[in-house]
Amino acid sequence: MTAVDVAAPGTRRWGRRAVWTAAGSWLLLVAAHRVLSGRAWWWNLPDLLPPLLFAVVPVLLLALVPLARRDTAAGTARARTAGAALALGALALGWPAAGVNAAALWHRPPPAPPDALRIFSWNTWYWDQLLATGPDGERVTDPDRFYRYLHTRAADVYLLQEYLYIDTVDYDPIRLDDLARIRREFPGYHVAVSGELVTISRYPIVGDHPLDLRPWLARRWSDLPPADSSLPAYHTVKTLRTDLLVGGRVLSVYNAHLHVPPVGLPARHPDTADDGLARHDLRRAGYRAIAADVDGNPHPVLLAGDLNTSPAMGLLHALPDRLVDATGALDSAYPVSWARYGLPLWRLDWVFASPDVAVHRYRMVAPDGLSDHHGQHVVVSLRPRHEA
Repeated sequence: MTAVDVAAPGTRRWGRRAVWTAAGSWLLLVAAHRVLSGRAWWWNLPDLLPPLLFAVVPVLLLALVPLARRDTAAGTARARTAGAALALGALALGWPAAGVNAAALWHRPPPAPPDALRIFSWNTWYWDQLLATGPDGERVTDPDRFYRYLHTRAADVYLLQEYLYIDTVDYDPIRLDDLARIRREFPGYHVAVSGELVTISRYPIVGDHPLDLRPWLARRWSDLPPADSSLPAYHTVKTLRTDLLVGGRVLSVYNAHLHVPPVGLPARHPDTADDGLARHDLRRAGYRAIAADVDGNPHPVLLAGDLNTSPAMGLLHALPDRLVDATGALDSAYPVSWARYGLPLWRLDWVFASPDVAVHRYRMVAPDGLSDHHGQHVVVSLRPRHEA
């Protein structure tokens, strides 16, 4: 009696159908995701899938392929081949969304020259507001600890997001004015601020350009920004471009913190800038504003920040082709920048550079309990003009 004959016909049919159904359904979901992510606002829930699932699920399906059996040995072979083909197709199609950095196995960035720039990008998690617990359990500020952490980064350029406090009841942004402390902590540095974004640079800032996303919206939202907001630019400027004078050349650095994805169906507040359709529109407009500005910018470019976009989200492809993902310079095969409830989850923070910017080192930096985001430390230099 062969192994094929051991299982009862009903069991064979169940195993075959289960494998084919699971593998085929996952392949269809991955194909739909590649088409709809970043384009259809109502695809927001699949957009929130953990990126690693796009690699793990097909591998698990491949492990289940032996369950696919037919009444003959030849039929079993065909059933298993079909199941494996579906799982491998899903793996190949979903691999770009999985967030795996295979380049870490072979890519070795070029050594940094002595005049390379050290850049630190970080979502601060409401600046120094949520850093300590008061006697009654309330969260209180701890500015000294916050600035000590920044100094340990020893950067030439700081790209900091969430330069604001937050109303912990309504989660409305509260304007923060810490410029005097910033200038004391970083004497000789130059500072540019727009809304929640602050750039601190040892190199002269010869121009700063907040990118207003409203011209790039698909429709007008009457409450953008909210009439009662104490920080209107928080809602409309999600990227701050600063032009730095570096060795006689200009480097344009884009400090970005894009809107968070919409969560759930149906929309929470219809016809306002807080519903699902509007949130999708705001995210796309943020990317369009960056793309338009970069396309018209003759200078070398570096974009860094919290894009609120996982590797699984198709909006990343809205960035212009001129910008090259610096992920290959990371030494991690699965980079993670965002944690929740003490668990490292996936990546939301990115660095991109134009080809005339060489990336020599790039790593995620633990926030030491100060934020739910890792910082990004990147060392770059401007390529000679004849190499650009």
